[in-house]
Amino acid sequence: MSPAWAQPAVGLNTAPAVPPVDNPCPRFTQGAEISTPPALYSQNGVLAVLFSYQQTTDAQGRTLYCYMTPDGLQNPTLNVLPGDTLYVTLTNNTPQGANPMQLDPPNCGALFMNSTSVNLHYHGTNTAPTCGSDEVIKTTINSGDTFTYGLEFPTDEPPGLYWYHPHVHGISDPAVMGGATGALVVEGIESVFPVLQGMPQQMIVLRDQQQYQNVGEASGTCWIGVPFRDVTVNNVPVNSYALTRQVAIFMPASLTVPANQTQFWRVANTSADTILDLALNYDGVQQPLSIYAIDGVPVNSQDGTGPAGPPVSVSHFRLPPASRVEFVARMPGPGVRSASFMTNNINTGADGDCNPMRRLISLSTTDSAPTVTTAAHRPIDPTAARRFAGLGDSAVSAERLLYFAENADQTEFYMAVDGQAPHVFNPNQAPGIVTQQGAVEQWVVQNRSLENHEFHIHQIHFLVQSQNDFGSAPQAPGINNQYLDMIEVPAWSGNPSDPYPSVTLLMDFRGAVVGDFVFHCHLLNHEDLGMMNIIQVVADLSETEVRRPAPQVAHQHGGSVRPR
Repeated sequence: MSPAWAQPAVGLNTAPAVPPVDNPCPRFTQGAEISTPPALYSQNGVLAVLFSYQQTTDAQGRTLYCYMTPDGLQNPTLNVLPGDTLYVTLTNNTPQGANPMQLDPPNCGALFMNSTSVNLHYHGTNTAPTCGSDEVIKTTINSGDTFTYGLEFPTDEPPGLYWYHPHVHGISDPAVMGGATGALVVEGIESVFPVLQGMPQQMIVLRDQQQYQNVGEASGTCWIGVPFRDVTVNNVPVNSYALTRQVAIFMPASLTVPANQTQFWRVANTSADTILDLALNYDGVQQPLSIYAIDGVPVNSQDGTGPAGPPVSVSHFRLPPASRVEFVARMPGPGVRSASFMTNNINTGADGDCNPMRRLISLSTTDSAPTVTTAAHRPIDPTAARRFAGLGDSAVSAERLLYFAENADQTEFYMAVDGQAPHVFNPNQAPGIVTQQGAVEQWVVQNRSLENHEFHIHQIHFLVQSQNDFGSAPQAPGINNQYLDMIEVPAWSGNPSDPYPSVTLLMDFRGAVVGDFVFHCHLLNHEDLGMMNIIQVVADLSETEVRRPAPQVAHQHGGSVRPR
């Protein structure tokens, strides 16, 4: 930040337009060596970024999207400290859109959204859902418009890995699948875990894109062994080639590492629709992973007054779309014949998508390996990062039952509140839940459909209390009693005698967040089909006029709120 820098005014068309750049949204060739994404860092409490939102088409006819800086950086990693302010001036340089939808007041930006609208969601951050900050229900930037964000990070924001992406309802899936995602790091995890100071790092941003041959999706059925979506690793495509309906070959990205070196990997699944079950596999054996943070929150760090607790040890980690994991692992030794970073096969239910086992990165070692990034440590006060301290011991003010459901022909998807009529999302609708700032609520989230769903809520994190009635589906390892913003609920069997799979979550509304925000399935093709709802947090329920939820209807499970 130069001495002449002036704080921008937040809002629509308050700043000059960011011009488009030539050759936007570049991709590397399949099998290429991955490189660390470009990064920008805050200075003196501020990070100011200029983004041009652009699109292009690749050789397979897929539409690619990206956020480009004027000097040609694509989706750079944004690095801030707790208490910093992030200013993003974003110009929508995509073509004029079609199919406009009117947005009722209060508006933020354009008065309608269409097929090329854009905005920014700062996923996982515990920031305000207000216009000019992390608001996505009404914030709309149409072709030719420029919007400036001023995102203020709380001083107790946990240090870890977050990310950013477009969040316009109805077109989130193609925009994110097109690649418009980037990492966001709140620095300081080394202050919580000093063992990480000076440790070589890998920043891995996983995205997905339309399958190379488009066979599984085009057929309308799951091709066993052929993924619904292909994956990219730091913009290196991992293409799949179907040999039969049961067999595909994959072309992983490459990474050369120093033999036996201990590294800190920061991995974000920024894909639209791809569920991952990640492992480091050396000669057929899954290696131990020491988990230091999940969804931006250092593990075992929030309660107690002393140092953070130990890392969580696992051999694989379930990473649904939008989730992040940060782990330490030892790189392969010179005697290892085959080493890869891979995802295991995932059964997503009778109506689910194919997510087969595949290698994402092929690892090789050499004594002359290139230098691995070692990020400079900017210290923080680790005791100030315990934003969620005491949540597990807090009195529960209300219990709620929510559920995922679909209509019979899978044209409508519902993020439903028990006791209310299920409905597809509409940004003009009243909130499905109204609660008060300071509340601690226990939510049970069920899956009443025949495919997996991924629960996410904006603005806050939740404490995972339990994973229930999963049947033959495995429970996600390492997440119970941790603070997440993403969690998977596996498919229901369809047998009326079987209970619905569910998760039990402790929701933390004790922070400064007040306003309307959303909770939804983060399989974005499901969210675009309606699987999203609104919650309103008010400062005082007794004195504030709120938009009330839709009337309750009779249901086998009774009312939607059961006061304690």
